[in-house]
Amino acid sequence: MAATKAEILENIRNLPNPGQDAETLLAKVLPGVSNGDLTLQEVVEGLGSSLTHTNVAERAVGTRFLADILHSLPQNKLNADELTFLTAFFVDRLKDHHSVVPNVIYAVLALVQQEHVQRDHIVNLIRGVFREVHCQSQVMSDRRNVYTFLKYCIINKLECVKEMGTDFVLGFITAMDGEKDPRNLVLLFALIPTIVNHLPLGPFTEDMFEVVAAYFPIDFVPPADDPYGISSEDLVLGLRQALSSTHQFAPFCIPLLQEKLDSDLTLAKLDSLHTLVACCEAYTSEDIRPHVPTLWASIRREVIEANSAEGEAAALSALTAIILTLNRGTVTHAGRDAMNMLIKSAMMECLGHLTAPEQRLMFPSAYLLLAVVVAGQGPAEAICGKVFPLLVEQFDNKTEDTARKNTITILAKFLEQGAKYPSLKEDGGSLAEHEASCWKVFSQGLTNKQLAVQEASVSALMTALPAFQTKYLMEGAHTLTSILISANSSSLRDQIIKCFVAMGKLHPPAISENTLPQLLAEMEKGSTSISPVSESQVLETLAILTTGKFLLSRVLHVVWNHVENTLMSSTERCCLYLSCVLKIIRNTISNTECLNYILEDWSGLLKVISLCVKAIVSQEIQNPVPALQHLSSVCRVIVAKMGDPRPVVQSLIDLLIVGELNSLEGMVKELVSQHPEVTDLLSNMADVQNPRAALMVFIYEGVLLGLRKGEDLENIEQLLGKLRHLSVYCDNPTVRETSAILHAAVINKISIGPTFTQAINNASDELNQVLDSANPLDKQQAALYSWTWTSKALVLRGASEEALWTAKMQSLLSDPGVGLQAAHGFGIILRDHDYSLRPETFANIRLLYKQRYFEHVIGPLVDLFNSAENSTKQKALLAISSLLPSLPQLVLNAHIKRLLPVLLQGITCDEEAVTESTLTSLVSLLQQSVEHAGPHVSTLIPTLLLLATDHPLNVRMKSLECLQVLTSLPTPTIVPYREDVNRGLRPVLNDKKRVIRKAAATTRSSWILVGAPGGS
Repeated sequence: MAATKAEILENIRNLPNPGQDAETLLAKVLPGVSNGDLTLQEVVEGLGSSLTHTNVAERAVGTRFLADILHSLPQNKLNADELTFLTAFFVDRLKDHHSVVPNVIYAVLALVQQEHVQRDHIVNLIRGVFREVHCQSQVMSDRRNVYTFLKYCIINKLECVKEMGTDFVLGFITAMDGEKDPRNLVLLFALIPTIVNHLPLGPFTEDMFEVVAAYFPIDFVPPADDPYGISSEDLVLGLRQALSSTHQFAPFCIPLLQEKLDSDLTLAKLDSLHTLVACCEAYTSEDIRPHVPTLWASIRREVIEANSAEGEAAALSALTAIILTLNRGTVTHAGRDAMNMLIKSAMMECLGHLTAPEQRLMFPSAYLLLAVVVAGQGPAEAICGKVFPLLVEQFDNKTEDTARKNTITILAKFLEQGAKYPSLKEDGGSLAEHEASCWKVFSQGLTNKQLAVQEASVSALMTALPAFQTKYLMEGAHTLTSILISANSSSLRDQIIKCFVAMGKLHPPAISENTLPQLLAEMEKGSTSISPVSESQVLETLAILTTGKFLLSRVLHVVWNHVENTLMSSTERCCLYLSCVLKIIRNTISNTECLNYILEDWSGLLKVISLCVKAIVSQEIQNPVPALQHLSSVCRVIVAKMGDPRPVVQSLIDLLIVGELNSLEGMVKELVSQHPEVTDLLSNMADVQNPRAALMVFIYEGVLLGLRKGEDLENIEQLLGKLRHLSVYCDNPTVRETSAILHAAVINKISIGPTFTQAINNASDELNQVLDSANPLDKQQAALYSWTWTSKALVLRGASEEALWTAKMQSLLSDPGVGLQAAHGFGIILRDHDYSLRPETFANIRLLYKQRYFEHVIGPLVDLFNSAENSTKQKALLAISSLLPSLPQLVLNAHIKRLLPVLLQGITCDEEAVTESTLTSLVSLLQQSVEHAGPHVSTLIPTLLLLATDHPLNVRMKSLECLQVLTSLPTPTIVPYREDVNRGLRPVLNDKKRVIRKAAATTRSSWILVGAPGGS
């Protein structure tokens, strides 16, 4: 090592040397310094000539080399003696030439971060930087190093900084003064609160404020290529935090804010108001008191003359903050007088406008008073005591709809805020004193004959609910329910339902004892009721209002009784009640108490499955499928929320496959005891000669879709076999589709392993046999539907077998019998289903599966389109079009150049289904990237004009949409076609469908403006 050490030292002595790179030398030096083979003193001595050279450039290189070494050393490497030596050296070097100083600053930043640096070292370094470095003469990066050095000292060495007292404050002010770089300003603003709260500002208080306030208000727009991402908001919030960091700034800050508040600049006003709110949190009552009259005048003006909702809200927040400050801490007599004067001024200037509710100034005046009420109990008592009787009187005296609407709306806001103070609701409080008269206003408003007043009253009552006692809420619930049942207006009914929801959260008995009995009685009338509200609307309301176990227990069993009673007599009404049951359970089952009630007290799963069995075995029901589908949905929701549904599901599978009755789980055992016919139904479920037994698949759909993924079950392969058989051979099309979808969902949830592989192989073998062209076409179509859904299950989970299954579907596009269905199948794979293979039914879904699948199939489909004969070409086009609606626009944009020529050919297809699908996809693509259509307008525009006439409605509509989008192309591209389009659209203006005439008029107007001044 001695030779190597000597060689390194020799290289250091020769620095700078054109033949060697400083970074390479640094890499050689650092290991030796770190492990002790080289001492820092030896390095400094080796650098001696370059550190003391008469040439400034050489001194700069040597200093930078030493600084780089210091930054690369561990922070515990240097001892106190070494740090003493280096501190003295670099403090002296701060006096060097200005081109050397940046490297010294960089070294100082490394020194201060050493663990063994002592208090004297830090103070000397800080004093040296303040004394010798004129910060604003340095470039931005070097100023950044100075500020970073100061930040480290303030954050990590605060005790040392405190020793310097006002010297540090003065030095910091000098360093910051004139800084313009946004990144540096964000750093500096963040340091101000620590400085002003831990160091004495002394005679420099105003100087510190002025150096910060010079930046107020921030007017900064970040450049588009800003690599640091500093936003205007970063600067605004940083400056606001600095200005509001100490009450010592109050004598200077409030006049500044007042000045900006009185300016004509909206941005300055907003910033001033927000800053005033922040300052009020730090200022005392005595700080704010002298400025109250002028601030009130400015704030009142901003609210009364508000040009924006944002400005009005900021002014009101500032008013509230001022009163809170006046009322905070130890309130002096002068502070109390200032607050009382402010409240008195507010009432004097605003109360008068409340007597003119039809005029513009009522609302801003009310908002000013509300801002005072929000500030505290005392102001609230003073204001509300005057406002309540005044507004009640106005409602009685004014008969105009607008006046009454405005009055009750404002009254509700004061009631809402007043209710937040318990003392106002106690005996002697203004709210308790005027509660009865206020309620009378709402009673009159709710029963008013004018719909607008009624709607305003309901909305206002929802706001004011916390202000009223139970007896008034009970009365209100009864009145609202009567209105709901008799109302002709859907908007009024919606408002009432929202009010009921709020009332139910505040006081559930008001709903359970008044609203529910009336609604249930209305439900009992059923289809015989002559009230404007329909049975479905009553049930919808019940479902929305049923929240919490208490209401759930009152409603669910009543609605379920109607389900059972109407099952035999009216399947349509039964499904209506089942929809209500489903909504009630969905709304409440996430609540633990409600879940326990549904599972234990109500025995929900047993009830639902039992009713399924009744529906299946009953010969009175000609078509039980709709009811079974609803029951399956209810079952699915319940099973999904069960803690461990596996035993129930396994018992049902065993009962189907093995017929074993001895080892059944409790619920299933009870089901069999109540309905012995279940065993016969299950034993014949796959028997196509027994159509009723096949309906049992809906029970399995409900429980299996609610099962979590990865919970592998016994006998699952045999279950899949029965589902495949039903999906192909059952005569009921709904059962076939349900079986195919359920088969796919089960395969999607099976864990990867032998069971999964065997299930896929069995499915492939059986379905391939049926897909053979020798079989009847209807069986081939059924098998293809099951194949499509199984492919979807594999695609969603990203299984390796998906490629083989997809390739089979591509090959079937040329089949004359099932080719069209295969084309639609590609859309099924990407399109989200209503309930199956979704996250809420615990499907295995791989991230970005749609994009991945599209990338996999689009190439072969486009190639097939380009190479195939006419029939297969159309099916390939339909397959492509079926994929597009389900894809994110970014994915389509990446392929638009490849897809657009295909779609342009597709719109000339003879098959209407293909044309419509292609046009739909074309519109979607053009709306996002119309510029790609430019090269094709010569063929596209004439084709679209032909399609806009004498074609099906959807084709005509989509053609017009495409023509409308094309007007966004550059004018030189489309102006040659303007007259052709305008002439071609004239016949469409007389289309027999109004929607087409309207679209044609809009499109033609856009084309008339092409090339015109102000047009496209």
